Order: sequence, then structure tokens, then C-alpha cells
Amino acid sequence: MHDGQQDFAETYRTLPDEEIAALRADIDSLTDAARSALAAEMQRRGMNDAQLQKMHAAELRHEALFDRLQKQRRKTLAGYLLTRNDPKGWIFAVLGALVLILISELISRHH
Repeated sequence: MHDGQQDFAETYRTLPDEEIAALRADIDSLTDAARSALAAEMQRRGMNDAQLQKMHAAELRHEALFDRLQKQRRKTLAGYLLTRNDPKGWIFAVLGALVLILISELISRHH
């Protein structure tokens, strides 16, 4: 094993299974040395392509769910920060948006 492959092997040895699965899913982007080290690490761990594909698919689903939840959380937080769950806050937020639109229109008509 040459130095480059040895470096990859040492790095891959420290990675969790999910990251090994992600690397396997993107194997075409790896160098030859990285591919060889990855194959050796998969063999050392007793992992096959089917297991890694299944693991990677599960990780992608988990990440997609996390992203959806984060997006919903940001929307909820933004609404709360704007209004503090007070109906008057919504009125001020809408009026503020209308004022910004009006100013934008006046500026664009002036030019």
C-alpha cells in the first residue's frame, strides 16, 4: 500500500459506517487510491454494496426529514418573532410589508 492509499486507509478507519456508505455512493468522484482504500475498509468491516446502499438511502431519508423539520421550525420562528403570537403583531407585519411595497413602487416609478 503506497502513502496516498495509506493516508486514505487511516482516515476511513476512523469514519462511522454512515460516512463509509456516503463515500461508496459517490465512489466515482474518488481517486484510485481512495477507491482502493475504501474497498479495503469495506472488506475489513465486512460490509457489502447492498448493505451500504441501504444504509445510505436511510441516511438520505433521515436528512430530508431533518431538513423539512428545520424549514418548518424556521417558518414558525420567523412568524413568532414578527408577531409574538399577537394579532396586532400580524397587522403591523402586514402594514410594514405594504409600506415596503409602496416605497419600492414609488422608487421604480420615479426612475
